Amino acid sequence: MAGPAADVGSSRRARRPPRSPRASIWMLTAVLAVVGAVLAVVALLPERPEPEIGWPLPVMVVLFLVGERVVARLPSVEGAHTFTFREVPAVIGLAYLNPLEYLLAYVVGGTVAAVASGQRGPKLAFNTALFVVEAGAGVLVYELVRQGADVAEPQAWLASFLAVMGTEVVAAVAVTGAIAVSEGRPPTFGVPEWARTGLLAAVINTAAAVLVVVLIEARPLALLVLVVVLAAVGVGYRHYISLVDGYTRVQALYRFVGSTGTSAELPEALSSVLREASGLLRTERAELVVLRGAEDLGDDWRLGTALSLRRGGELERRQVGPDEVARAWWAPAVTGTPVVLGAGHPSPVAGAPRDGIAVHLVSETYRAVFLVTDRHLGNEDLGEQDLQLFETLSAHAAVTLERARLVDRLRRVAAEREHDALHDALTGLPNRRAFNEAVARALADDRGGAVLLMDLDDFKDVNDTLGHRAGDELLQVTGRRLRDSVAASSAAGDGCPPGTVARLGGDEFAVLLPGVSAAEAFRRARGLLTTVVAPVPMQDLTLTTTASFGVAPIPPGARDTDELLVHADVAMYAAKSTGSGVATYVPEDTDAVHRRLALAGELPTAIERRGFEVWCQPQTDARTGVVTGVEALLRWWHPGYGWVPPAEVVAIAERTGHLGRLTLAVLQESLRLRASWAAEGHELDVSVNVTARDISDLTLPDSVAALLAATGTPPSALVLEITESGVMSDPERSLEVLSALSRLGVGVSVDDFGTGHSSLAYLERLPVDEVKIDQSFVRRLEREATDSTVVRSIVLLAHDLGMRVVAEGVESEVARQRVQALGCEVVQGFVVARPMPGDQVPGWLARRRTATATS
Repeated sequence: MAGPAADVGSSRRARRPPRSPRASIWMLTAVLAVVGAVLAVVALLPERPEPEIGWPLPVMVVLFLVGERVVARLPSVEGAHTFTFREVPAVIGLAYLNPLEYLLAYVVGGTVAAVASGQRGPKLAFNTALFVVEAGAGVLVYELVRQGADVAEPQAWLASFLAVMGTEVVAAVAVTGAIAVSEGRPPTFGVPEWARTGLLAAVINTAAAVLVVVLIEARPLALLVLVVVLAAVGVGYRHYISLVDGYTRVQALYRFVGSTGTSAELPEALSSVLREASGLLRTERAELVVLRGAEDLGDDWRLGTALSLRRGGELERRQVGPDEVARAWWAPAVTGTPVVLGAGHPSPVAGAPRDGIAVHLVSETYRAVFLVTDRHLGNEDLGEQDLQLFETLSAHAAVTLERARLVDRLRRVAAEREHDALHDALTGLPNRRAFNEAVARALADDRGGAVLLMDLDDFKDVNDTLGHRAGDELLQVTGRRLRDSVAASSAAGDGCPPGTVARLGGDEFAVLLPGVSAAEAFRRARGLLTTVVAPVPMQDLTLTTTASFGVAPIPPGARDTDELLVHADVAMYAAKSTGSGVATYVPEDTDAVHRRLALAGELPTAIERRGFEVWCQPQTDARTGVVTGVEALLRWWHPGYGWVPPAEVVAIAERTGHLGRLTLAVLQESLRLRASWAAEGHELDVSVNVTARDISDLTLPDSVAALLAATGTPPSALVLEITESGVMSDPERSLEVLSALSRLGVGVSVDDFGTGHSSLAYLERLPVDEVKIDQSFVRRLEREATDSTVVRSIVLLAHDLGMRVVAEGVESEVARQRVQALGCEVVQGFVVARPMPGDQVPGWLARRRTATATS
């Protein structure tokens, strides 16, 4: 019989549906056995004459055995189809054996051949029952059509053809049903390719057998000629099979490459490789066991991961330990030795599959064992020729997986770069670009909401005093607090879309709150401010910062993202200038922002080109009235805004990072003026204000020394004025800088004494030469002579610490006399002179001497 034998046994290893395939196969076998028994009884009932030429029963059993064992192999892309030559002894047996002998020879010969090929259990039982059905059906059809005609007559030929074709159809239906049962699916009614090809082979074999019968009856010696012809046909067939086999392998490889080459995703490529390998080799399962991991590719590629795909199933993952690898039937493949299991290659390992192939798979980034097992029901076991094909597929599989790995890595790199392009590296928050896109989406939705802008008021002080590492840590904490707080508000379920927190740069953060009202946005900004300014444990101290929020409500129909950010910026600086912490944008604030931006843009040029002036206010000895020095005061005339207040200039310089340059520029100009006065015979001290940030700069003493040397100024002629708050912002660092200035010979004065929050312990440690009583105390003293307790206490404290006292803001002779009486050594104020440009000081001194001489 042509066609593959039914591989019932493999169903035991197939994926099991709810009903056991093994039990179903046994039921199908029982049905076949009953049908076969009925057919055999019917075939044996009629009495028929004995054949004229009888063949010994043992000889026919051997012929059936040989016919079943000798196979022809026809390769195809879907797999090799194998066909037996059992039609030859079947036709001869029908012609020269009685029905009982025919049944015995057919069933015994076929069963012995099945046992010899390694069939056992349900597979052997099924095929034996099928042999009975085929033999019974063959006898019935042959005798029914022959009607007693001579075996060499055409009617007997037709009977032989119909009998053989009948058994082929019966076999095809039975095997197709067995395959469907073993795979757990309903049978299909189409004729499979192997059955169609098997029928063609059966026709050829039957024709040859009929020819043998005719030659036996007519010219027995002519059988020798037939043998020669058949031998020549066999040689040609072998060459044909070789060509077809090469072609089918190329086709199979082309299909494999075409099917797997379209998978760009690594998981998809892996599933495709396993699925196509299993399909081309007609196996139930394909598996890849990772021996050397490539963890950057994901969890699927970790050491010891087994990735398995069963026919019609999903990709499964399990871990394989070293002991399991060592005991596995495919263990030799770990060292590069291919393994083949099958009828001719039994496995010594318990629990091994019926058949299988395993090869070593190597790539630049991983090492694995690639294997397939359990060939489908109805196909021969895996063998050496399948190994050759599988090794070729494995080489291409390695290329496919490596290409997919590279594509996957490129995709991940691109995703990381895209993420980096939209996120801040320090805080992990969205950056300005991502925030602008989020705002643009919110504007497109036209649901309203608000944009919040925030910066830390004293972030630069943290950087300058504690270092950039501390500044980075503060930014990370701030970003995390903002993100968590906004996320918690969104999770509260107010019906609004989730908010977005971004770091725009430096210490500037932005928050988008879609769908909220202006009042709700202001309330949330207050809550965020409370969260942000909470103490931050850092290094060996707890840091407390302040911040300012600007709230810009999104008006209906708004489309300009930049304009909203400008509004939020305006509101933020309004909050900063008023100290309120949070402010909502109002259009009137825009002019103030335009002024600040204009001044910030022009200040660097003014510093570089000396676009500012240094004015001076003289100081005199409280007892003698002799001019002892001047205080240098910064003045900047802007053509558009007029005189810009010094405090505003300093704030802009601090904001834009130009404060250090501004301080040194004022120092340089002040010392230049002092040197010009000295050249005219006026030896005066000059006092210059410096900020808290300046006295936290460890390079200030060296810069001051360089300017003193450049202008030829004695260090004792320079006094640097600091504030109490400036000293207390970082007492230890201030002490280090001021001590260096004191060693240099520069004087140090505490300005506006009595208005800050200084510690007497630090004041005692600081190298301070004088204190300046704030003018608010002096003015109260002028209005009421009895209000002198605070001034007297300051004077006594200063004298006890060895410091001289300067009273500033003295505007009348009465006030001058009172501060003198309280012990102040130096007087400064309108009672002496108003501030004047520095180059006018010599003229003023000359006029003052003349007036004093004539009085």
